[in-house]
Amino acid sequence: MAVRGGSIVMFLSTGRCGTQWLAEGLRELHPEVEAEHEPIGPWYKPRRYFRRYADPEALLEVPAVARHVERIAGARGPYVETGWPLFPALPLFARRFGARLRIVHLTRHPVPSALSHLAHNSFAGSARDDAYTRWATLGPSDPGVFQEGYAASWPRRSPYEKCLFWWTEGHMYGLELVDRLRAIPLIRVRAEDMLAGEREEIERLLDFVELPWRAGWTTRAERVVDRWHHHTDVHVDPLRVLEHPATVQTAMKLGYDVVRLDVAALEARYRGVPDAGLDRIGRYAYPT
Repeated sequence: MAVRGGSIVMFLSTGRCGTQWLAEGLRELHPEVEAEHEPIGPWYKPRRYFRRYADPEALLEVPAVARHVERIAGARGPYVETGWPLFPALPLFARRFGARLRIVHLTRHPVPSALSHLAHNSFAGSARDDAYTRWATLGPSDPGVFQEGYAASWPRRSPYEKCLFWWTEGHMYGLELVDRLRAIPLIRVRAEDMLAGEREEIERLLDFVELPWRAGWTTRAERVVDRWHHHTDVHVDPLRVLEHPATVQTAMKLGYDVVRLDVAALEARYRGVPDAGLDRIGRYAYPT
C-alpha cells in the first residue's frame, strides 16, 4: 500500500515491549518514514497530564512538548513515534492532527512487563529518582489515574506490585481510547507476536501504517536492540499478580492468561546481578 504523505502514527504502550526494536527497524527498512523512539523522553510529563480529555492543550505548557508538536506538524513525510512516555499527548494529537493521526496500542503480558520494569527500578517513587520516575511512570496519587484506591497502601506495596499498577494504568487507558477518540483509527498489536517475527502480525501493523512488507522484518526478529537489558536481585512471586483484580481483568481483555506462567523461565530471564541503573540518568535534565 502506498504511503500517505503527512500521516502521523503514535504507539501507545507501557514500555519494555520492543519499541526501540521497532523504531530502528522502521528507520532501516523504510527510510521514507521519520521514526523516533522517545525523542523528548519524560518531558510529556504523564504524571501531570494523564487523561486530560477536557483540556488536552494544557500539555503545551511544557515548552519541549510545544516545540515537538510544531516539529511534527511540519514533517514533510510520514512520522512515527514509538517511545512510551508520549501517551498523555494522544488527546492533544487527536485535536491537533485529526485525520492525519493513527494510534497503535502495543501490548505485552503484564508479568514479564512488570518484571522488566522492576529490573530497571522503573516505577513511581523509585529510589532511582530520575526524570522518568519523577514524571513518567504513574503512581496512585497522580491526577487522572484509574486505580486511585492504591494511594493509601502505596508505601506498603512491593516494587513488583507498583510496576503492575503502572502496566494496568497504561493498558486501561489503551482500552478506553477506543471510545474516547472514536474518530481516530486504532489497532492493537501484541509485542510477543511482533518480536517473534510473525509475518501476519507485522504485515497487519505495516498495512495500518501504510507501509509495504519488506523481508528484512523476518530476519530482524533475531536481533536484540534493547539498550537497557537489566536484571533484579529482588525476590518476586510472579503469581502475586492474581491479588490485583484490575490487572487480571485488563490482561484478560487484551487476551493474556495470568494464571499459566512459566515461573522458571521468568526467573532465568530477570533474576541476576542488578545493573547500577545509571544508563538513563542524565539523558534528560529534570523537567520543571
